[in-house]
Amino acid sequence: MTGIPDTSLSSENNRLTDKRASHASDVAALPIGVFDSGIGGLTVLKMLRDAFPAESFLYFGDLGRSPYGSKAADTVRRYAVQITDFLLKKGVKMIVIACNTASAVAGDNVRNRAYPVPVIEVVECGAKMALQMIPEELRDFARIGVLGTDTTVKSDVYVNRIYELARESGFKQPDIRQQACPLFVPLVEEGWWKGEVSEKVAEHYLGAMKSFDPHVVILGCTHFPLLADPISRALPEGTALTDCAPAVVGEVRSILNEYGWSAADNIAADELNHAETVFYCSDTGDTFRRQAERFLDMSIEFVHHVDLETCED
Repeated sequence: MTGIPDTSLSSENNRLTDKRASHASDVAALPIGVFDSGIGGLTVLKMLRDAFPAESFLYFGDLGRSPYGSKAADTVRRYAVQITDFLLKKGVKMIVIACNTASAVAGDNVRNRAYPVPVIEVVECGAKMALQMIPEELRDFARIGVLGTDTTVKSDVYVNRIYELARESGFKQPDIRQQACPLFVPLVEEGWWKGEVSEKVAEHYLGAMKSFDPHVVILGCTHFPLLADPISRALPEGTALTDCAPAVVGEVRSILNEYGWSAADNIAADELNHAETVFYCSDTGDTFRRQAERFLDMSIEFVHHVDLETCED
């Protein structure tokens, strides 16, 4: 699998381009695609659903091949492009990469594959949020912590992007420390969001980060906000935690407004209640459904199983 679109995807993208040009209301009715290696991206999906109740969503959780954070970058790129192809064939109007690892190593691949369908990725959003949370009086000596998977931390994508944004914003270069927390992902996938185990794991990982005494800590994996309580307790009191979800909502809103694709603005009032969220998973749906229902506080009737390896052209 490469980043070069195949003929069928090019035709689909051209079709969407034509529709954007002349039928914005038709595009408005299309769903927004969201994907993650597992259930962590539900933290983003929840905020998107709350912010845009008239929009439909397709969510793909790659539980069958999770976690991404311990896999080689080339492997993650291949997975991300496969999911992108799947979402494009389902006719999404934009794609949200709700996975920091995939954003870190495959963001450009997904953008190239999806073009001209807009792609929003969480690393850019998280870096922006972190800088926005630094008070003006601390900008000359800001300390920012980054928690992520092994792959995300090794990529230095957050460090590089924060430095770029700081230069653009007139900040002095912040002091940044990173910490890989690989066990956080399986804890979340198993639903161990609180309790003694999560507290002990957080304390184990975050001792050095606590000594660093950061002003802001980026939860650089969409699974990590579900562990916000034990993470907060393992850090100095008053440390601000930030994740990408609010910034993702802002980026989605900007695209909907810019192109006139908002379902709320284009769909008749009596049809707005037809918005739906459809779930896809590369593993059996039982674990995903149980955790998704718990987190989203909604009933999920069906999770569609998809084997992406057999879907490749």
